[in-house]
Amino acid sequence: MADTTVLVPGSDSVTIDVGDTLTIDFIEDCCFCCDPMQVDLFLPQLPLGDHVAGKTWSGVAQESGTIQFGHKPYGGECNPRAVSIPMDGGRAITVGNGG
Repeated sequence: MADTTVLVPGSDSVTIDVGDTLTIDFIEDCCFCCDPMQVDLFLPQLPLGDHVAGKTWSGVAQESGTIQFGHKPYGGECNPRAVSIPMDGGRAITVGNGG
């Protein structure tokens, strides 16, 4: 099992395995966006919404899948129907085989 950290905002996508820990470090105030139907791929759920610089979230991957994620300005809203359209800093978290 491995620990992986991503910076939001940032530019890297990541690939991890089921059971690995993902940490998100918020380096600017922003709104974290992804498909709300995929937040349960991690425990605890992925941290949708506004976060301030310096906040850290960590969760353990529960099942395989690919999550497109990005950020909007702090106080902005994420449109869950637009997740297939690249967001600001559009990136992916791939767990396992991504399936």
